[in-house]
Amino acid sequence: MIQINLLPHHLRPIKRTPVPYIAVGILAVLAVAYIAFSFISTQAQIMGKQTQLAAHQKELEEMKAIVEESNQLEKRKLQLADKINTIQEIASNRIVWSRELFNLSRLKPDNFWYSEILESSKSYSVQQPEIDPKTGKPKINETTKKPEMKTVSITKPILRVMGYVVAGADGRSDVSPLTDALSSDPEFVKMFQMEPPSFSDTEFEGFPVKKFTLEFQIAPEAEAGQ
Repeated sequence: MIQINLLPHHLRPIKRTPVPYIAVGILAVLAVAYIAFSFISTQAQIMGKQTQLAAHQKELEEMKAIVEESNQLEKRKLQLADKINTIQEIASNRIVWSRELFNLSRLKPDNFWYSEILESSKSYSVQQPEIDPKTGKPKINETTKKPEMKTVSITKPILRVMGYVVAGADGRSDVSPLTDALSSDPEFVKMFQMEPPSFSDTEFEGFPVKKFTLEFQIAPEAEAGQ
């Protein structure tokens, strides 16, 4: 039977082709497949990085003890270096008492003998600038424009030598031969500066003698090396 559509052209139903839908469906499937592939690839990369990270963390943990030991050794090395420098400095400046005792014996005239040699300390009054507690600097006198000074007591190490002298060939029991020798010897005066001596006439086992006491300030560089 023949069917004739008598409706006007603009009222006739439009016949749609499925091709665009199929194309859209194919694109959607491809997009989902790409997303899935990208996700799987990214996850694989993340797992690979995590595996590397775990391996590095394990290696770092194994090396931690070695690093700590190395740091301790480096610290001890620096400490030993400081001690060596200190020892060398002390050795270069310290007083070699055996040598100084030899010098005392070497410079002593025959009619002298020592009764006591000792290292001691003594208080000295010295002038020092007065410090302003507010500024931490020396106070300046407004009239003289010079630092104001004050007397303070400080303690310094000394060498004390005591002994006796009997009359020499000239019949005199004079202390000056010893003091002259000690104060003019280049090696001895590098370490010790003599102060005014004290002496007195006395007797020793029934013989007239002169008792002396000599005091020497120890040089600052020798003091630092003690």
